[in-house]
Amino acid sequence: MKKIISAFLLCVMLLVPFNVFASESNSDAQYIEYYEDGSYAIIEIVDSGIVARATGVTKSKTYTYYNSDNERDWTVTVTGTFNYDGKTATCTKSVTSSEIYNNSWKVTASNASKSGAKATGTFTVKKYWLGIPTKTENRTVTLTCSKDGKFS
Repeated sequence: MKKIISAFLLCVMLLVPFNVFASESNSDAQYIEYYEDGSYAIIEIVDSGIVARATGVTKSKTYTYYNSDNERDWTVTVTGTFNYDGKTATCTKSVTSSEIYNNSWKVTASNASKSGAKATGTFTVKKYWLGIPTKTENRTVTLTCSKDGKFS
């Protein structure tokens, strides 16, 4: 009987770390910006899961726009690769990407840049009605790495 209980406890101990890992979010930070027209955006720093000594750490910062009806319209993202050692941090690569969920919107311009420990994406997103732009959103998304590897 003791062997059965021991085997059961061993199985439970082996399974618990997998369940905890599976339920963890890959988001490092999240906050919400609210706008006067009832729309809002969720901004998240997401771990890409890529960690390699030769290339550094890669993270993404996403800006997801929701209209006043709580419908997701679009997401713009800047992804940066960073090296840090406790004394300094450097961004070695910066790229932008976007995703449209509402066909009324289009990303009309995007640009990636890097400077020091920052990866920056600048975006122009326009809403169209019958081919005429009715709303323009200009967004700058900046991902910063501290010398200790903390991202904001």
